[in-house]
Amino acid sequence: MSIPFTLSPIASVISAMYKITKDINDGINNLINDMKQSKNVTIARTGKVLEGAKLGFAIGYVTPLAVIAVGQFILGNPLTAVAAAATMTCSPIAMTCAAVGAIIYGWNALTPYEREDTLEQISKGLEVGIELIKSIIGFVIERTKAILSSENLEELKKFIGAVAATFGKSLSDVTHKVTDIVSDGYDALKMKTGRAVDKTVELASDVYQTSSETAEKTANTVLEAVDKTVDLASDAYQFGSKTAEKAANTVLESAGKIADGIREKLGKSTSTDLAKNDKQI
Repeated sequence: MSIPFTLSPIASVISAMYKITKDINDGINNLINDMKQSKNVTIARTGKVLEGAKLGFAIGYVTPLAVIAVGQFILGNPLTAVAAAATMTCSPIAMTCAAVGAIIYGWNALTPYEREDTLEQISKGLEVGIELIKSIIGFVIERTKAILSSENLEELKKFIGAVAATFGKSLSDVTHKVTDIVSDGYDALKMKTGRAVDKTVELASDVYQTSSETAEKTANTVLEAVDKTVDLASDAYQFGSKTAEKAANTVLESAGKIADGIREKLGKSTSTDLAKNDKQI
């Protein structure tokens, strides 16, 4: 009588995340092959890194799972059944690229305590030794930097940001880099300002008879002012993290003031035009 095969707790969670319903080793092999055959160079090269880790350590699917598990943990994924459900909106390839990227950019950004805690939890959940996990992490960092270009490495950040957002985190939460704090602030700024621009264009269209041209100029004015604000904030990021946070807040506050200023001007223009119309009537 054969003994039934039971996956480790983390292996079970990753199987659910990746929708692997049958043999996990075949599932991981299919993932690697799909990545290697991708037309996206970053994805294809990341697939080669994963394949190299799997073949190099010669312990089957455990190595790729360790890579995915460590990376996902850095991204904020607690690797629980609930978390598995939360990642259903992300593709397995995106989650894998994000995991590899998180190791590259986030592992050394962790504090010694955070690294130790991560190793202990992954070791327990995957049922493998800590020293083995350390070796796998070192291999991934070295191999990825050897295979991926600087452009590929930058593209990995997009995967990091998208998957980390699933767990309420941002790119800069993973990398702890000042430049990424600026990037996150700028993305948030564009989102907030985009709404203000849409509203501005809508108001401008109502106010002006020559709506499209004037509205377009108004929207461009907002964006140009915002870009200048971001540039100034970026210049401020020459000093530590506290200054970086203050600069990020300055960017957002200034953007709000810009949008308010535009709305105020439009409000005055509206009143003027209405007054003219009353006189004509």
